[in-house]
Amino acid sequence: MELKDHLTESFSKEYGYRVKIAADCGAEHMDALESCLQKYNLVSVAPWKRTPIEENPMEFVKAKGTCVTSEVCATDIVVKYPVNERILEVWLAVNMGLPHERVLVYGVKEPRRLEADINAERVAADKDRNVTEEDAVLNNEDQAHYEMQNEDLDFATFGEDYNKKFLDTLQQIKADKGADYFRNYPSKDELMGHNLSSMWDNITGVANMGRGAETKEVTIIDQHTSGRA
Repeated sequence: MELKDHLTESFSKEYGYRVKIAADCGAEHMDALESCLQKYNLVSVAPWKRTPIEENPMEFVKAKGTCVTSEVCATDIVVKYPVNERILEVWLAVNMGLPHERVLVYGVKEPRRLEADINAERVAADKDRNVTEEDAVLNNEDQAHYEMQNEDLDFATFGEDYNKKFLDTLQQIKADKGADYFRNYPSKDELMGHNLSSMWDNITGVANMGRGAETKEVTIIDQHTSGRA
């Protein structure tokens, strides 16, 4: 490739970044953002997208250990010149009068963007959602999806009759032991045995595996010279 073609291709490239700020950003912040990005030959800036006020926004905690109660304003920018994300964070924080730990920048193609988008969708889907026992998948008597996903199974053994018997048994246990019986799951410490660590310390820290000092009876044989010739 000739130098001229290489330069032409370089100038035609564009670089996208996502900027997130843990603050209430308005028009003045957008003006300051556009102004300080001119040195990178700014192409475009998307309007602010803001999330509701929350305590310790996940991305800021994971990236910088920032613990604040704030909304998060995000925008996608496109510039002609590439720049290191950490340098851009400092540049924006200084020029916009914000603490550095409240500014987060990463490339739009980074996995963190996908993770952030998925998390945002999950939060939006869970908003004002009240889950009831009737919503549980196990309460869905339609087994068509199960059969489709397990075509190689013999449903004469593992089919609707088997599932019905299983659900009837669960319902009988629930009726006998109460609705809260299946909510009393063992904790993580109980599953891993961590709740028994103090017992283990007591056992291994005491002689004879916790049974105390051993008591041994010793027969003392007196040795004397009487009887010798």
